[in-house]
Amino acid sequence: MSISKKDSLLTFISAATLLGMFATTNQAVHADTIKTPLVAKSQNENKQTVAAGQTAKDDKAATTTNQPENDQPKAEATKNKVETTKTADNNQTAQANNTVAPTTPQTTKTNDSKDSKKTTDKDTKKNQQEVQPTQTTPVEQEPTVFVPQSELPTDGSTTEKATKTDYQLSEEALKALKEAEINVDSLTKDQVAKIKKINFDDTKANTAAKWTYSQYTGVANKMLKQDEHYRIPYFNAKKIKNMPGITTKDAQTGKVADLEIWDSWPVQDAKTGKVVNYKGFQLAVAMMGIPQQDDSHIYLLYNKYGDNNFDNWKTAGPIFGYKGTPQAQEWSGSATVNKDGSIQLFYTDVDTNEGTNNQKISTVNLVLKVDNKKGTVKIAKRRYRHVLFTGDGYYYQTYKQWKDKNKGADNIAMRDAHVISVKGRRYLVFEASTGSQDYQGEGQVYKWQNYGGTEKEAIENFLKITSNADMTSRATWANAAIGIIRLSKNENNPKVDKVMPPLVSSLMVSDEIERANLIPMNGKYYLFATTRLNRGTGDDLWQAADQKIGDNVAMLGWVSDHLTYGYKPLNDDAGVLVASVPFNWRTSTYSYYPVPVKGSNDELLVTSYMTNRGFAAGAGKRSTLAPSFLIKVDGDKTYVENVATNQGVWDYNKKSKNNSMLVSTIKGAHLDGEPIDKSQWNNVSLVSHIERTKKTNKKKSATNTKAKVKKVTNKKSANKSILKLTAPVKITAIRRTPVVGKDGKQVKTYMGSKKYNVIGKNITVNGLGTQKINGKTYYILQNGYYVLAKDFKLAGKLV
Repeated sequence: MSISKKDSLLTFISAATLLGMFATTNQAVHADTIKTPLVAKSQNENKQTVAAGQTAKDDKAATTTNQPENDQPKAEATKNKVETTKTADNNQTAQANNTVAPTTPQTTKTNDSKDSKKTTDKDTKKNQQEVQPTQTTPVEQEPTVFVPQSELPTDGSTTEKATKTDYQLSEEALKALKEAEINVDSLTKDQVAKIKKINFDDTKANTAAKWTYSQYTGVANKMLKQDEHYRIPYFNAKKIKNMPGITTKDAQTGKVADLEIWDSWPVQDAKTGKVVNYKGFQLAVAMMGIPQQDDSHIYLLYNKYGDNNFDNWKTAGPIFGYKGTPQAQEWSGSATVNKDGSIQLFYTDVDTNEGTNNQKISTVNLVLKVDNKKGTVKIAKRRYRHVLFTGDGYYYQTYKQWKDKNKGADNIAMRDAHVISVKGRRYLVFEASTGSQDYQGEGQVYKWQNYGGTEKEAIENFLKITSNADMTSRATWANAAIGIIRLSKNENNPKVDKVMPPLVSSLMVSDEIERANLIPMNGKYYLFATTRLNRGTGDDLWQAADQKIGDNVAMLGWVSDHLTYGYKPLNDDAGVLVASVPFNWRTSTYSYYPVPVKGSNDELLVTSYMTNRGFAAGAGKRSTLAPSFLIKVDGDKTYVENVATNQGVWDYNKKSKNNSMLVSTIKGAHLDGEPIDKSQWNNVSLVSHIERTKKTNKKKSATNTKAKVKKVTNKKSANKSILKLTAPVKITAIRRTPVVGKDGKQVKTYMGSKKYNVIGKNITVNGLGTQKINGKTYYILQNGYYVLAKDFKLAGKLV
């Protein structure tokens, strides 16, 4: 198996590290245009220290006084109370689609969207491309001088140096530049002009917590670092199977087919969030459909309450029968039990007739028929199906607003409603896009409060984003939010009683934060959602994650003492879970949905689906339910526990634990034939070859992924010790050293660029073994590239 030329540089941090912060590669994915970024140089290209992550500033509390959840702080007073009574005949259109902008040539990845017909907001990676490796970990370095380069930017800016008469910068701007140790005299006119436009006003538009760019960066750092506190566990690939109970009649064809399953949720107690014991059964609703078809509809599933056997789940059929069409789809939501025993289902109606995904938060009342003797559950009646909410235009963008402005780069959302009951009133939290009160647009790029972090981090991120056309475009459109509405008291046939400001917004940072989920615990409210970093602004960050991990998915979290405001990010940056394996492996997961654990006040059970849709991991490997696992919650901190269950467990009990579903290293999460060029288990084919051909190794147990080294004396250099490797290790340059070919001569380009043919001092790369060339010992990089072994020291093992 050939190995990508990019992967051996995943830990490479070039001497011009800040160049990576202020400019992306010439293959960056552009949201709506393709241009070359501005370039900056670092004063010191050698001395670099890898930052383990950025510490994000907490959002200021919207208020410090306790307020009833029905009383909004002053920001809401600027808008008249919104009351809606939308029903099924309501023709107001809702948010939709996620049309992806034109991009450069890309590698094809499986569409994980809820609408498999086109590139949408649920598309995992179909329109993502391979890029040259950028730095994989943000770094700190010496003071930076922004010297205008001969390479002219193609984003319409200029590198003409500013003069003192051009400055006239605000005190806030000068303070930020000073903190970043940026010499004002070195700025270009274009940079000065952009800095002048920064809005330093820290007045918040509403009570929403902001997910800032600094926090987004923190989540990316967690992903790149692969900290076990946040990394999604490695699951035993050999034990994963398709879900037996979903070989059933399809909603569109009416014929029995092997379906795939993705977003799912249990029927829960709206007060506690716990899985309901419904007359001896546990119930779940899930999106299902025929693989590689435009087939997205919701089905009812059931199993005996407390049963941990994945094989015992059965399908009660599609929620709305067998007349489904690609033009009228149903997406995610939530469900609870009413006082009369009926099920109140909240879901998303999706109209694709215009070639977009016009999303509408909807509801239906279900009456079930349970036969305990036969062990079956059936849908007896469907009542009061209607649209609840499509946006108000003020707090939440409507479909019309989106359609009037969308130029192909903008996602839209009005979906994934989660029900919670507080003090006898039901609320829905949901994914949305912000409305006119705090809207998307170029102005958001210049809002200082969107950046977060230290002054130094903020100004550096600002200059990085505004020097890159694609990142500027993404920042302009990004306006994802988690919204909240209060429902009327009619449980079976509810309407919207009150529209409230968002709980969280990510203006300028991300255009997709989905599957909102709110859990009451220990007197607090824990808010969770899932995202993909490639729906955000940081091209360099998500591209680095794709290169190093093979995916960029995450689960985010916040906590508040109040239902409707005051949310703070968990773990400083909201990062709770981060991707651990490539998207096209069998054990890849997404759509994380935590639920409370009965009898525990500090644990949550995380559920998800496994294997991306459309046979992303290979023929026959359908999307299925993943093993569930536990996370520990301690105030505003969380971490992943080493506890897993069988696939498809919602109700955690004493018999649920099954750690045979876990493996300790990434090797066990991989199946033969799955690509490994973009993963944490780098160059495994070459490593296996080195181990098999090592004559002195007679035991098969020696062929593992851990680095085993022994010292070999170099006769020509008695004062040197060379490490002979049987598996990859990280090696750090002790001096500048050229990359050479098999003939021992320096190559003209490496990793597709002239700037990479020399490894700078203190730069760490992956060593894959040693080889003699012209009597000298070299470390093997990959694909016929080498570096002189005496110029490196052992940095650490690759796991």
